[in-house]
Amino acid sequence: MRGYCWFFLATALLLSACAPSLSPLYRDYEILPEESAGPSDDDVYARILRAFEEAGWTPTVAVTENVIATEVRTLRQWGIYKTVAYLEAAPVSGKYVRLFIHPYRRFITGGRSKIPYLSRSLRGQILPDINEAFEKQGLKPVGRPYDLR
Repeated sequence: MRGYCWFFLATALLLSACAPSLSPLYRDYEILPEESAGPSDDDVYARILRAFEEAGWTPTVAVTENVIATEVRTLRQWGIYKTVAYLEAAPVSGKYVRLFIHPYRRFITGGRSKIPYLSRSLRGQILPDINEAFEKQGLKPVGRPYDLR
């Protein structure tokens, strides 16, 4: 019986060491008040627009009024598909902004598939510029240090 326990423990350790680093498709930012009494909704939307433009993402018309979206941007080009993404940001309860990241694979056949997580390489291509631009606009990243990379 003891041999099986060691076998399962060793297998679990091996599998956990080989697991990829995955992350959710959103990030939260705290709205830091500027010199005034507090941020108005219009001010927050203007700050988000400036941050997107500064980070190199082109803002576009979103499906809903309370969300600011970007145009689709190609992140990687592989042989049979390319990885693309677009971003959406929405103020939440006047204190936070939630950034949604929508990555897809677009195949040469015309099909596409949603990527259900952020891998380390996707995070590295999207988040550093966005975090820096958002911080310059008074939107501080919230979360564990691991998630902020």
